[in-house]
Amino acid sequence: MPGLATHTSVDLTFWSIRLECLCDTGTAAGKENMPYWFDGNNLIGQSAAAARQDPKTRKSFLALLSSYAATGGGRFLVFFDGDDSERAAPPRGVRVRYSAPLSTDDAILHAAEGAKSPAEVIVVTNDRGLAARCRCTGAKAMDWRQFTGKMAARSHRAPEASSKEEKVDVKDWSQYFGLDPDKLK
Repeated sequence: MPGLATHTSVDLTFWSIRLECLCDTGTAAGKENMPYWFDGNNLIGQSAAAARQDPKTRKSFLALLSSYAATGGGRFLVFFDGDDSERAAPPRGVRVRYSAPLSTDDAILHAAEGAKSPAEVIVVTNDRGLAARCRCTGAKAMDWRQFTGKMAARSHRAPEASSKEEKVDVKDWSQYFGLDPDKLK
């Protein structure tokens, strides 16, 4: 993949403007509203091309994150590789950014480097290399298993969901994403 040095100054200006929106982590928010940034394609196990062919997996992943957000689990921003020509609205509580022309790894790293308070950002990825590079910027990193464990613990403390919200079976979703639900506890 091309490095940042191969992009034009116009590309860099575009990214610096987009990053201003991504980097305000809100220092007064507190732990209950921590910003989580997700390495989307890595976590769903699909390339950008495969995700375009089968958008159902992406939508299911975003719906799962929305259910976690509904419990007050944090502010969720998902980075996906490539671009989305349809620009479908993400579910409630989740923001989505497409990384084109950069890779998702580069987009996450540049956002973390530009964050006002990188120590408040938690990057969720199963890519150990990206996790290590994010930690070098001052951001925290965790894998999907750690994140779902944290959300499961949180859901036990969360107030009862309103009757309008659909209940989510974490065990079913965990199995859908190939995780052992018993190891999430």
